[in-house]
Amino acid sequence: MKIAINITRWVARFLGIFLFLFFVWFAIEIGAPDFDVMTIQEVKLFCANFMMLLGLIVVWKFEFIGSIILIGSYIFFSIVNHSFWVGPVFPIFLFIGILHLMCWLSNCILLIRENEFSFNFLLK
Repeated sequence: MKIAINITRWVARFLGIFLFLFFVWFAIEIGAPDFDVMTIQEVKLFCANFMMLLGLIVVWKFEFIGSIILIGSYIFFSIVNHSFWVGPVFPIFLFIGILHLMCWLSNCILLIRENEFSFNFLLK
């Protein structure tokens, strides 16, 4: 069970690395956005995208908190964009968040079975 959890966690991490590098590459190529000429919807989409990228970083240290940030940011992005399935790239954020949340839950279940669960595990 632990091997399957670790494999799933590392698959999610590698997907996150590639997705992060993909968006950073575009950010470097295009440059910084000018908030003065952006509409309010574009600013909201930018903030949601920034939060998803931040979630990819946080999930490495705090799996539960990072996965909640990823899932919540994708839901916010979908609400602002008026569509849940936004192209082929953005749903990967949701998929990564769900994978990390499943790994965190599986670890919690294993620790509960071993009677070693504590509330500090929310930060792991």
